[in-house]
Amino acid sequence: MSNLIYIKKDPILIELDNSVDKQSTKKMLAFKYFNNNVNLLDEYLDKNNKKKSDVIDRKNFKSISQLEFSF
Repeated sequence: MSNLIYIKKDPILIELDNSVDKQSTKKMLAFKYFNNNVNLLDEYLDKNNKKKSDVIDRKNFKSISQLEFSF
């Protein structure tokens, strides 16, 4: 049972993932960690964040009507 691997996720990525307003969060993170340099934050996110191709686009999904049972 000692074969478990614990991955410590980056606090910058956690804050960005949990945010609602991405633009303001990026400005806050740039101020907090990168001396108010948004370009350094963008470089950091490009290196450490998942690729944009990994993100699922919701436009590609078709809505399906829900089946309801009458009792």
